[in-house]
Amino acid sequence: MKVERYLKTGKIDNPTDVYLHIQTFAYIIAKHYGVSLQEVYGMDKEMFKQSLVWAMAVDKREKQQQNKQNKQNNTGSEVVSVDYSFLDSEDF
Repeated sequence: MKVERYLKTGKIDNPTDVYLHIQTFAYIIAKHYGVSLQEVYGMDKEMFKQSLVWAMAVDKREKQQQNKQNKQNNTGSEVVSVDYSFLDSEDF
């Protein structure tokens, strides 16, 4: 399928890929703002570009915050059990 190939490679090799690239941008805008694709396609060119820039910037910021939170959750909070039963032995 053309969409799967495009999403996998991310390369623009022909006019169809340019159209898929625009569709990807429209999907990003629609998902971010919670609007339909029809509403996105109805935007004027400048509104489309501005909406895309903000949606991508906010999504990038959210991913950075998520990664930061994941790193904080994964470091310094690991619990290690220690066996001190050797202290009870008489040879100690």
